[in-house]
Amino acid sequence: MLTYTQTKECIISIGKEKFAEILKYINEEAIESAFECGIFPENIEDSYSGQYWSDEEFTQELLESCGDVPSDMPWYVEIDWSKTAEHIMADYEEHNGYYWRI
Repeated sequence: MLTYTQTKECIISIGKEKFAEILKYINEEAIESAFECGIFPENIEDSYSGQYWSDEEFTQELLESCGDVPSDMPWYVEIDWSKTAEHIMADYEEHNGYYWRI
């Protein structure tokens, strides 16, 4: 849950209307996570990358959605998602399952 101080910082940084708009699709828990990851309020909207169970799930979804890895890859091709996630996470932060591009 967002603290009073975090809420106030968001309103001062991006305005009450913009903050209310962001809360329509990024929940309070995610915004609290952004603060924990060092994401400034004005960057929350652009940095938010979604909620996932693991770095591996996040990495697979990211690479499939941008076309780097085809979603219909043949069953006999294996990707070491754990090792790939280590590389991808150099550009992301995660807290409580919420992912942020840094």
